[in-house]
Amino acid sequence: MGGASAFVAAFFGWWLGETGLYEEDTLFIHRWLGIALVIIAFIGWWIKRTPENHSKLLHNGINILLLLMLFVEGHKGGDLTHGETYLTEYAPEPLQKLIGVYGEQDSLPTFGNPDSVLVYNDLISPIFKTKCIACHCAEVQRGGLDMSTPETLTEGGEGGAIIVSGNPTESELFRRITLPQSNVKFMPPTNKVLTYDEIKIVEWWIRQGASLEDPVATLEVTDNIHPVLLRKYGLDTSPKAWYERVRLTPLDSIQLVTLSKSGFTIKTLGGDNPLLDITYSGSDLTEQQLQELEKVKDYVAWLSLAQTNVEDEWLGIISNFTNLTRLELEKTAITDRGVSKLAKLEHLEVLNLYGTQVTDACLSEIQKFKGLKRVYLWGTDVTTENAKKLENDASELQVIIGKS
Repeated sequence: MGGASAFVAAFFGWWLGETGLYEEDTLFIHRWLGIALVIIAFIGWWIKRTPENHSKLLHNGINILLLLMLFVEGHKGGDLTHGETYLTEYAPEPLQKLIGVYGEQDSLPTFGNPDSVLVYNDLISPIFKTKCIACHCAEVQRGGLDMSTPETLTEGGEGGAIIVSGNPTESELFRRITLPQSNVKFMPPTNKVLTYDEIKIVEWWIRQGASLEDPVATLEVTDNIHPVLLRKYGLDTSPKAWYERVRLTPLDSIQLVTLSKSGFTIKTLGGDNPLLDITYSGSDLTEQQLQELEKVKDYVAWLSLAQTNVEDEWLGIISNFTNLTRLELEKTAITDRGVSKLAKLEHLEVLNLYGTQVTDACLSEIQKFKGLKRVYLWGTDVTTENAKKLENDASELQVIIGKS
């Protein structure tokens, strides 16, 4: 009876395996071990039908072998149906801790900085490798689909393309991973189903054009996908100031000491950011000192020349500080002419002109600053009316003006 039932189970199991609903590597062992179990069961029956003709050792050996094969075959069947972690996933917490599986997390990568992260290579491909590749690779192409490379993924399977760029609901890939799990076409058919976050990432990728090359920074990160990227990959895509995105090799201590001897007070921006916050205090600033500072122009993010004797012409040197985001010129003799020399500072976000000699004529120059977010014009000859007009014309610019 055992051999006959094993034969029936193996027969139907073989055809069930042909549906393509199971991972090939796990299925191979389970399938052939099941066939071997049928053969051993009938051998055991043949031996036991005439027990007096065989030794007790042989009888016991067959019994033990059958029990071991049933144990392994049943476990492999559980792997196929419930996933490889089914034995430990619902085990008591103390047992999970004992065997070292308690608190295991998804092995998808995490990133600290989104600027260099490629959507397909770094986010989408790891999902496919974890959940899809076992049944859709060069060796095993269920449904004629190979997802192991971008090129074969784009080609699709026997039914054609599985991705419709910009339209998740029309994409067979997205439809399959969002079907009810009871549906025979649901993918993947194992316990390694895509999580909510992974499904949202795939949906977002398809909706944004299913690019195979674009970095995260070039795609629109909508409000609903931002927390997913942060939670799943540690990717914070919130807008950042330019100085937070610049990556440079830190200056050595000798260069910093040289600048300090030139009269500048130097601070780093903190953490692992090598950019500098530089202040000059005093009224004896010279053009030569600014030229010395120019030697490290790429490292200057914040610069304060407040209450110094800086001149309009010298600001031509400052215009070469490509990563400058904050410039303080309050209570200096700077005029409209000096402001015009700063137009090259495309990453400048804050400009303090409080108490300077600028007039309404500088407003047209200020309007040229692409990244400017705040400008302080208190105590100048700029009129409130024209300042507010500038603020209204430049939607992202805040103009702070008042009476000194």
